[in-house]
Amino acid sequence: MPLQVNVNTGTRPSPQIVAANVVVQQARSVGNANASRAVAVTVPICRVDQRNLQYEQRRQSGQIEFRFQTGALQLTLRQSIYIANNISSCAQNIWAEHEQDHVRDNQQLMSRMDRAIKAHRNLQGILISPQWRLRSTFSRVQQTIESTVGDIFRDFTSDAVRNRDTTAVYTAVRDRIRRQCRP
Repeated sequence: MPLQVNVNTGTRPSPQIVAANVVVQQARSVGNANASRAVAVTVPICRVDQRNLQYEQRRQSGQIEFRFQTGALQLTLRQSIYIANNISSCAQNIWAEHEQDHVRDNQQLMSRMDRAIKAHRNLQGILISPQWRLRSTFSRVQQTIESTVGDIFRDFTSDAVRNRDTTAVYTAVRDRIRRQCRP
């Protein structure tokens, strides 16, 4: 099947200055291990649009079956940055720079989604070498596509966060805040 994966990396978001508990809540939503201490977080979301996937149907032994034939899977990256309102504006600006690094990381990893989707075993029999399936399973198959693409995306973003949010990077950010921001 000539599947296309089209990627829209979105725009760079402006930080939202919010209550500290909102930052903590958003950090928890993305699985941040230190969410309770978070003062800034980037929340990436990959929207999966399956409307341009084309399928064919047949009647086999009295049952209606389908399989995907061709089409495009559209992925759109949307990101939000949340920064706590209980830190100085100077510190907010420094954390905003760090969060923009996460935004860039996430935009870059989107270029790897096509290969990962086409290689994933859960999607092989659906999109790459499509097998006939009962029409009654259509919604379940669409959910499998959605959840598998989401899992791939979360794996990529988790790895990117681990690589970016090292102890050394956090120490550098905090040292910069101490040097540049007045108490």
